[in-house]
Amino acid sequence: MNLMEDVREHHQLMQYVQIAIQRPENRSAIMYTSLQPHHLQQVHDILARSFWQGIDVSDSLEYSPEKCTVVASYNKLVVGVAIMSSPRETYITYLSVRHGWDSSNIATTMLYHLITSNPSKDITLHVSANNPAMLLYNRFGFKSEEFIAGFYDAYLDPESRASKNAVRLRLRHH
Repeated sequence: MNLMEDVREHHQLMQYVQIAIQRPENRSAIMYTSLQPHHLQQVHDILARSFWQGIDVSDSLEYSPEKCTVVASYNKLVVGVAIMSSPRETYITYLSVRHGWDSSNIATTMLYHLITSNPSKDITLHVSANNPAMLLYNRFGFKSEEFIAGFYDAYLDPESRASKNAVRLRLRHH
């Protein structure tokens, strides 16, 4: 619980800092909204670059996007996206930040939003065994449940450096 309080305080501070450093000439805050149809092209581009070609999350517009999706935008540029399969399953299918925006705490804020939008549910996900995002999930309290060899075989390019093995993680509701 202390971790969640720290995250909330950090999130509130980051919002204040973003507002405080805005300059009218061309600085903007990062805005967090649910997925909208006009985001889809940029979201698909980010997901193709982070994961693999052909990802289509259009159906996420039909499953409570306000509870299951987060899009981070800087002006009109989509800089991050998080997608949960549905409010019933609470499985995080994708969480990605645009290259170059990695150190902006965008992934932390999006993950926090998905967790707090689904407060009484366990949340699960699979992550590549060598993905540094594992540290982010551990900070939020996700625990490893299973190691799955070859989980990403059908999706990843054979030349990819990403591990084709996955770890299933779960954040338990207390």
